[in-house]
Amino acid sequence: MVDPDKIGLILWEVITLLTVFFGGIGFVVLRRKASGRPAFTERDRQFFFGPRKITVSRTKFLINFSTAVFLCLSINMLEFLILGWLGPALLTMLVLVTSMGIVDKLLF
Repeated sequence: MVDPDKIGLILWEVITLLTVFFGGIGFVVLRRKASGRPAFTERDRQFFFGPRKITVSRTKFLINFSTAVFLCLSINMLEFLILGWLGPALLTMLVLVTSMGIVDKLLF
């Protein structure tokens, strides 16, 4: 159970993380609209909701997947130790960008 003295801190962090998340989405939408492109393209829909296009063998996929998990865990722990003082919102953004880059290079 959450300590009643910490509820305000948790609520503030949740608000900060949601602001960073939705602010990032809003920034991407505004940038696309400013350049005359649609906010959400067909490529975005295929990326989030389309069928998976994994064409490698199961063994190779499992090796790549375990490598991605190991790299994500180790690099994200280093980021936490080195950049943890920046706060949870910036740290979350760094962890997500790093993990997405690792997964993109190893699995797709």
